[in-house]
Amino acid sequence: MGFWSGRDAREARSTLAALGRRFAVVELGADGVILSSNKAFQSILGASTDTLAGQPFQAVFAVDDAEHLWRALSRGEEVADLVRVTGAGQEGWMQAVYVPRMGRGNRLASVVVYGADVTAQVGRAANLGQRQHVVDETQGVIEFSLDGMVLTANPAYLKIVGYRLDEIQGRHHSLFVDERESRSDAYIGFWRRLRSGLHDAGLYRRLGKGECVVWIQATYNPIFDADGRPVKIVKYAAEMSADALQAPPAAVPVAAVPVADAAVANVLDMLDNAAARANALSMDAAIDAALAEQRGQDGA
Repeated sequence: MGFWSGRDAREARSTLAALGRRFAVVELGADGVILSSNKAFQSILGASTDTLAGQPFQAVFAVDDAEHLWRALSRGEEVADLVRVTGAGQEGWMQAVYVPRMGRGNRLASVVVYGADVTAQVGRAANLGQRQHVVDETQGVIEFSLDGMVLTANPAYLKIVGYRLDEIQGRHHSLFVDERESRSDAYIGFWRRLRSGLHDAGLYRRLGKGECVVWIQATYNPIFDADGRPVKIVKYAAEMSADALQAPPAAVPVAAVPVADAAVANVLDMLDNAAARANALSMDAAIDAALAEQRGQDGA
């Protein structure tokens, strides 16, 4: 089934055009060769024309585990990641969503990458070896167990939410959302997808200490063991300013932030359809238990 199945060609072109005006867009062949890129992506790298076409994916995208990425894409799964891009003597950072387009026989035909430029937040790094240092210095990082319990968080994340580490360690992620959201099917499905190994990225409304509302641009990244099984979730987050909220970046969940452009909203909804792929997974009792325990603590 094709990526645009169920939509007529005119609507597809209109939607892609609207998305291309707002976000960086790159199309890759099934073999990983760059087919095309729009001006927004080229501007991240300082390229005036599409001189990137024909280059191999890994010559531009500094991906830690390309093999794992392409296995997931070949299965038809979307993947979100914070990625460093290089080219034309310049480098930058994107919060990207890789969307596979399947062809005949349900085989990977191409991949469209939608990205938001987060170079200013992450800063430039000389090489991949500096990535963790750069992220630790400029972005909030928090780790969760698979059932959503806080394992640890860096000072940058604690500053965003206003808590000390000892106030959140061992508590459930639902501490950062209101009670209504924590009980919703969408929230339960969110953790179910993460547990199954799917990434999630977007603009999220969260509650800091004292129920102070904060908006963060974040990626939730499952970490896998040597056998490819998820073992924990690492979240990279940056607090968004009021100005930035006027133009939501790529992969913003449509239910979280109103999007004026209906065409863009349609595509963003499609980017979030990993939930549909995960709806057959059974809910782990640990999540319900953790949520119940958290509500008990809050109600005490």
